[in-house]
Amino acid sequence: MPIIIVGIALAAAAWLGYMAAAGAQYALVMLLGTAIVGLFAFFSPRLSLVLLVFSMLLSPEIGLGGVGQGRNVVVRYDDILLIVIFLSWFARTAINKTKPFITSTPVQTPVLLYIAACVLSTALGVIRGDIDALTSFFYVMKYIEYFLLFFMTVNLVETPEQVKKFLGYALVVAVLVTLYAYYYYHSYQGPDVRVTAPFEVPLGGDINESEPASLGGYYLIIFGVLIGLLTETSGWVFLSALGLLVFMFPAFLLTFSRASYIGFAAMVPAFFFFTRKRRLFMLGFITAGLIAAALIPGISGRVAERISMTYQGQYANQTVASGPGGEIKLEESAAARVRSLRRVLLEKLPAKPLFGWGVTGIGMGDTQYALVLGEVGIVGAAFFVWMLLRLFRTSLRVFSSYEDPMIRALSLGFTVSLVGLLFQSFGVNTFIIVRIMEPFWFAAALLSVLYMKAVRPPGGRKADA
Repeated sequence: MPIIIVGIALAAAAWLGYMAAAGAQYALVMLLGTAIVGLFAFFSPRLSLVLLVFSMLLSPEIGLGGVGQGRNVVVRYDDILLIVIFLSWFARTAINKTKPFITSTPVQTPVLLYIAACVLSTALGVIRGDIDALTSFFYVMKYIEYFLLFFMTVNLVETPEQVKKFLGYALVVAVLVTLYAYYYYHSYQGPDVRVTAPFEVPLGGDINESEPASLGGYYLIIFGVLIGLLTETSGWVFLSALGLLVFMFPAFLLTFSRASYIGFAAMVPAFFFFTRKRRLFMLGFITAGLIAAALIPGISGRVAERISMTYQGQYANQTVASGPGGEIKLEESAAARVRSLRRVLLEKLPAKPLFGWGVTGIGMGDTQYALVLGEVGIVGAAFFVWMLLRLFRTSLRVFSSYEDPMIRALSLGFTVSLVGLLFQSFGVNTFIIVRIMEPFWFAAALLSVLYMKAVRPPGGRKADA
């Protein structure tokens, strides 16, 4: 049965991609797809979750146009799929009454409070007239969507064996994404091409509309899991993880995402901090990998140029600071991150310190930290930090509570990846990007299931990390 579901997922992704590229009538496609998925999700919610795993990275986008302050509303087919599956699961839960709507997890309280902060700050912004109600509604719903995925997954996944199966499906998706990345890169000619996630930009489309950092952030999650598998497993699983890492790493480099490179660099010391297994092997493997990457023709030179242009050369012409030692100059996009954070800290946050300007109230923000502080203020930022700390503690508790190598690999990988994503967030709005956050919150939900199985007492008392 899972093989059938995988086949359906791939066929659906290909069909929807073709229909989107051909300009088919969205209403007809959505009506038919909604009916089929809704019935399927109602009668087999866990298998419909497999379909959702494949759609996270393999579904096309439906652009709804500009919405002010440089932000666009983009709806993807998996957004619709998630809502349909969620509503079908909710209806099934209401009828059967076998499980509560929200299962108690270690991150439940900070997640709900962070959602409340987003809603409250945005409502205040709409009332003040600072932001557009329709625009902010779309973005708040996008934020909430990630947490709906989290709570639904926690309710549908029940055993460690199911967790390992979903981990396997996720790695299959990662292979398909990487194959697409190589195909996309070699389908273009020119010095500006950078790989991107499937269907983000159609082949032959404008490569300037791509978001390589989203694929870079996704790879940080996958690399964390693969590094965990290299550390914790043996035999064919170890060899498979080794092969996948070698296969995927050049594609990661081809994103030419400097923020993603920083995130990966931060993951390496995090790995050595959180585990003592196979340290010597991993040190040798990482060193050999970096040497090999430096020798790849056509890639290594561009990677080095991409990094160095940030702070030297003709492109580093934006002054961001000056002092007795001279001026500090950065390339335009890097300087924009510095200016954005400075603008939020010195202008936006002092004006509305508690709850911020609301979602979309400061535009893109350019970095996750500027975005959170500007949109939801100090109160919302505190909930955001609390939420991340709970995720850290949950994954570490799972890592220490299980002997199963696959489970330990997932928990270690999530911990290390979270470090990488936090560093990537200095240059990217990481925690609002769909192609990063859907896999991230899905993995967080799997870890929460494992946490409750291992840590929560039989009496059902509330789990607390």
